[in-house]
Amino acid sequence: MLETYVLHITKECNMNCKYCYETDKTSTYSWEELKIILDNIIKHNNHFNLEFLGGEPCLRIDLIRKTVEYLSSVKSPKNVIVERFYITTNGTYINDDLIKLMQEYQNITYAFSMDGTPIMNSMRIMKTGYNSHDIVIENAKKLLDIFGPERISNHMVTHPFNIGYFNDGIDHFYNVGIRHFGIGTVESTMTIDDDYCNTFIEQHRILSDRIKNGELKGIHIGLFESIKPKTDSRHYIKDKDGKTLLETYGRKEDDIKDSAEYKTSASGSPLGDKIYKLREAVYNYHNGTVYDY
Repeated sequence: MLETYVLHITKECNMNCKYCYETDKTSTYSWEELKIILDNIIKHNNHFNLEFLGGEPCLRIDLIRKTVEYLSSVKSPKNVIVERFYITTNGTYINDDLIKLMQEYQNITYAFSMDGTPIMNSMRIMKTGYNSHDIVIENAKKLLDIFGPERISNHMVTHPFNIGYFNDGIDHFYNVGIRHFGIGTVESTMTIDDDYCNTFIEQHRILSDRIKNGELKGIHIGLFESIKPKTDSRHYIKDKDGKTLLETYGRKEDDIKDSAEYKTSASGSPLGDKIYKLREAVYNYHNGTVYDY
C-alpha cells in the first residue's frame, strides 16, 4: 500500500464541532517550515500520496498551492510522483482559488467531512452555533457540478448518537451525487461501547446487502474495498516546540528521520484493536469471507 503522508498546514478552524479531538486550535504554519519536512520526505521517497489536514486546510489555499506546485516540479535526485493530493476539509469554505487549483491539477481530490442528514450532523456546528449541514451540501453540489463524483468524496464520521441512522446518511449523500465514501469513528472524545460496535456492523451489513442486490449503483465504500494493514503505525512528526507538522503510517521504512528541526513520536489509540476488528468484520462480510467480531 502506497504511503500517504498527512501534512498539517493550519490548526485554525471556522467550526466548533462538539466531538472535536484537536487540542491545538491556534498554531499557524509557514511555507519555510513545511518545505523542510517536504524535502526530508523526498530524500527517501519519490512516490506517495499527500493529504492536507487542519484545523481547516481550506483556510490556507496558498500553502496547498505552494506544496502542490513544489512537489509537481521536483526533478532531483528523482522525479517525484504524488499519486494523489487529498484535501480533507469540513466542507464549509470554498473559493475561486480552490476551484482554479483543482482545475489545474487533476490529481487533487476533495474529501469533505459531514455526518449525514441534518440530525446526524448536529454535532458539527459553526462557531455561530448553527449546524453546518446546509453550507456543506451547497458547496458539495457546486464542486460536483464542476469536477464530478470521482474527485469529490465524503468522509462520514460516526459515533453512538448517529450510527443507527447510517444508511439514511448514505442515501442522503447518494441523492446529492456523492459516490465515494470513507467511514470514520470518533475514538477519543466519545465512548465506543458494544452497542455502537454492534450497530456499526449491522448498518454496514445492511448497506453491503443493498449494494449486492443492485441498489446504489456506482457507489464506493472504502471499508468494503480495502483495509489498512494492522501493521500500520501512525507516527507524528513534531517541531521542537511540539507542534505537529506531519503524520505517517510507517509503510515505507526509514523515510522520516529525527533531525534538528523535528522529532518523531509513535502514538497508538487505546481502541486500536477494537476499531481494527470492527473494520475487519465489515470488510470480511462484504467480501464473502469470515463474518466475525
